Amino acid sequence: MHAVALKLQQKQVRGVEVVQLKGGISHSHVNTYAAETVNLFATAYHTIARYLPLPVIFDSVALKEMVEKDRHIHRIIELGRQANIAVFTVGTVNDDALLFQLGYFSEEEKQLLQTKGIGDICSRFFDAEGKLCSEEINNRTVGIDLSDLQNKEKSILVAGGQRKIDAIRAALIGKYANILVTDQFTAQALL
Repeated sequence: MHAVALKLQQKQVRGVEVVQLKGGISHSHVNTYAAETVNLFATAYHTIARYLPLPVIFDSVALKEMVEKDRHIHRIIELGRQANIAVFTVGTVNDDALLFQLGYFSEEEKQLLQTKGIGDICSRFFDAEGKLCSEEINNRTVGIDLSDLQNKEKSILVAGGQRKIDAIRAALIGKYANILVTDQFTAQALL
């Protein structure tokens, strides 16, 4: 997403806001580029950015629910749900996956996700059939729900490469995207 944001061409638009669809703060030293990506999109379209200045996965459901009750946070999450266009990527459950490097999961949770899961969108993990693979982890995750992506006018998945093919396929099976932006080799492998 950061690479896409860096290549956006400037365009003046009206009535558009850029909304971060998931939390992006981490206590890890790994840079997620979350806020920068949102800012680059907003700058390219000469509009404002709405940030979710939170971790994406909380330690407990109670804490996550308490934070989501804050009127400012609740408003940003609602803006994401109501948006007619969503642009997102897909992650993997490989050992080098960004979410595994950020310290959100215990070793047992990581094992569960790697055993049952195939990928994630907005840190919501799903299996090869596109179904959630851990309700407990999902309930601790802040941001747009996968079911919200199914109802978007334009739900745009931007992803490619050999290591993401299974996750892309599962996302398409789950109907989380109605537009796929990818490279020719990934498209051929999916076909």
